[in-house]
Amino acid sequence: MDIFLLVLATAAFVTGLSIGVPPVWLLGSTVIVLLIYMGLRYPRGRADWKYGAIESLYTLSTMVTMLLLVYIIFMAATSIRLPNSMELSMAIAALAFMGMFLLGLFYPSGRKMPFRKR
Repeated sequence: MDIFLLVLATAAFVTGLSIGVPPVWLLGSTVIVLLIYMGLRYPRGRADWKYGAIESLYTLSTMVTMLLLVYIIFMAATSIRLPNSMELSMAIAALAFMGMFLLGLFYPSGRKMPFRKR
């Protein structure tokens, strides 16, 4: 899997989101940036492409999932009003206490870690 493709797609997507590009244009520009990169990286096309069909599909699905997560995080950050710091710290402390309580309830003696014999 070409990691640079994923990083390039994410960088183009985040840059477009930050300057206010609509999502349809953003998706199109991300595809164009990726096609330009692939054209420069693999000039003979399929002959230079070193991955099989399954690996290519995996790369594409990973990239689409990453871009979808970035878009959801961006939309949530722009549309949700965050509380002030005191309310936020109280909520985090309450969640941490609830998590510790549930862990103590379900694992009262802790979990036994398997150790390798040497």
